[in-house]
Amino acid sequence: MRTAHATFSMTLSGETDATLLVLPAAAYASDDRISVTVDQAPVEWRILPGAHDTRQLMFTAPPGLLEVDVQTTITGLEREVDEGDPSRYLDDSRYVEASALRGFVDERFGRATGHEQVLAMRNWIARGFSYSPALSAIDDTAVMTLEKSGGMCRDYAHVMIALARAAGIPARYVGVYAPGLRPPDFHAVAEVFLGGEWFVVDATGLAPRGSLIRIATGADALETAWATTARNPVRLESVRVEADDDALAADAVDDPRAVVKIS
Repeated sequence: MRTAHATFSMTLSGETDATLLVLPAAAYASDDRISVTVDQAPVEWRILPGAHDTRQLMFTAPPGLLEVDVQTTITGLEREVDEGDPSRYLDDSRYVEASALRGFVDERFGRATGHEQVLAMRNWIARGFSYSPALSAIDDTAVMTLEKSGGMCRDYAHVMIALARAAGIPARYVGVYAPGLRPPDFHAVAEVFLGGEWFVVDATGLAPRGSLIRIATGADALETAWATTARNPVRLESVRVEADDDALAADAVDDPRAVVKIS
């Protein structure tokens, strides 16, 4: 059994439309408890389906202190996630300029193919990059992260995705809960499409891949942001994320060669 708990607060300067990607994907069998309030008064919310079984928690809230509490217990996977068309994930996207890296990828990784090539890319990032919030900016693209040789999980994922796409391998971005991640937070990983299946690749090596809980799946961080607001400015006050697995996956950071799916 896996559990996840996310709480956060924001100050809303005016009436605000919000879309939160904080619920496990619809493919899971899960028991969810959701609370949304402004100045302790309940706010009506709804859940709408998104791509790849993403569940979008949406509401319109008045000005004041917004507080959201989401707790979920996952007992299993009811079905495979809705995969869509893998060819969509060969193209450039907002934070992934794969076309600009084709020459570089061919020169550095062109001798390998398939899983061997993906592993070479993953290890090159893991060994050469520094995990540092100070190196990360919200508008950084894969090419910008390559120039800095570091960043946070979203940056690592964007680079991994860019390298794979540049090699002709469909790759996408996944926002997840990550049991075993320290310190706890929302996490981001890449998925690559090989042999007709999607497999998770995490160059940060920060959490067991087999225990990850899929939240949102898309081309890059633009499509998978955990919070999107519109109409009025907001100020984030606090965020707390926890995730646990009573049988933490055996595929841990010391075994990056294992082919693992998010399940």
